[in-house]
Amino acid sequence: MTISPGMGDGAGEPHREAADAEGFVGVTYDDGRFNSIFRGIRARRESESVSRVRIETGFDRTNNADALHGGFMLAFLDHAIFMGPIAAGRLPMGGHSVTLGISTQFVAPGRPDMPLDCVIEIVSETGRLMFVRGQLEQGDRVVLTYQATLRKMSRPAG
Repeated sequence: MTISPGMGDGAGEPHREAADAEGFVGVTYDDGRFNSIFRGIRARRESESVSRVRIETGFDRTNNADALHGGFMLAFLDHAIFMGPIAAGRLPMGGHSVTLGISTQFVAPGRPDMPLDCVIEIVSETGRLMFVRGQLEQGDRVVLTYQATLRKMSRPAG
């Protein structure tokens, strides 16, 4: 797996932990930027083209209906669609990539008492583009489906 403990833990880079019993590698952001809202997330490669990214949920991530807030799920999704290809070794950690487009369908409310998993399947890839699809799951229940296009970018010279 590309995400490994101790690699690239410089300024602005996430901190990595050793793999847990399920094979997930923990990644924590604490530099004060937007990604810090995720606290810790975990990622693992499931095949050459499929990865899974997991985040813990809780009351602070719910809406007034006591379900996971849609904005929280969309923000996590936008982050996870990059962490999955990184875990699969298909994007570099700390590389610059952007979301060109994403289409989502909310299928069921998310529960605050279960981890939320994002399954990412790389459907196709060109020199600059990556096409992914998948779903957010809690246990065996799908809460959201998506498809997205990512643009791989070079790091600015500096």
